[in-house]
Amino acid sequence: MKYKLLIVISMTIFMISCSSYDEVGFNRTTKRNWHSMGYTDKEGYDVSGYSDEGYDREGYDREGYDRESYDKEGFGSSGYNREGYDKYGYRKDGWNDEGWNKEGVNKETGTKYDKYGWSRDYKNERTKTEYDEYGWSYFGINKKTKTEYDEKGYTIDGINRETGTKYNNSGWSRDGINEVTKTPYDVDGYNREGYTVDGYAENGYSAEGYNRQGYDKYGYDEEGYNRKGYNKKGYSREGYKEEEIIKDALNDEDKDGYDKNGYDSQGYDRQGYDKYGYNEEGLDKDGFNRKKVYIGEKTKSE
Repeated sequence: MKYKLLIVISMTIFMISCSSYDEVGFNRTTKRNWHSMGYTDKEGYDVSGYSDEGYDREGYDREGYDRESYDKEGFGSSGYNREGYDKYGYRKDGWNDEGWNKEGVNKETGTKYDKYGWSRDYKNERTKTEYDEYGWSYFGINKKTKTEYDEKGYTIDGINRETGTKYNNSGWSRDGINEVTKTPYDVDGYNREGYTVDGYAENGYSAEGYNRQGYDKYGYDEEGYNRKGYNKKGYSREGYKEEEIIKDALNDEDKDGYDKNGYDSQGYDRQGYDKYGYNEEGLDKDGFNRKKVYIGEKTKSE
């Protein structure tokens, strides 16, 4: 019985003794280690977790620096990491790898903008916005589409989305250069919009809707007058009604059909020109049309 009691007492003392030590074997009161019976554990670290040299198990001192004087984030007491950059990416000389200093000045230009016209926070010099005057951001995003392609399907570098080249499926670049001829005109002489170098489409009309003689498809010039010099209401530029002039001319014409002013019933003189100096083709004697554009010398007799 006494033997059993002695075992219980011993176990109790042992349990009490063990409870006074932490998980690594240190007594927080005496600072002694259970395993080594000294003031450090078997690995040489004291109750605070530091070695005799002053470093913890991760290799940092009480100030948080390793043996090379860098903290856990890799920065030294001077504020720079091993590569020579601070927490914001600037070197000791004050510049980052993109050539900016902390004040936002570009190293190459000495201004708030780089040589391409962009600031450190990606604002454009001309527009003062995140997009340039052509609608592109620093990162190549189009202002209208909010994608890397513009409305015609080209990137900031002019690469077409469908073909992967500078030319679309029709053979035109974003700038209107033809893939075959390497000029603004295709092999047939038409540009991307379908007009020749002198501004006329295949149907013979310009983008404004006038042919080479200066008339639209209804036979009127840009001032609203036809080849005879009358507008749609039948009045001349002087305000005379067409039928009245014809009537006067018929009552006072010579044997060849010319009136006293020398014009026939169609309003042309013997050389085939009207009173404004233009023939039926809308050209004057020197070959210019009513827009003063040289077309060529054509006369009624031709």
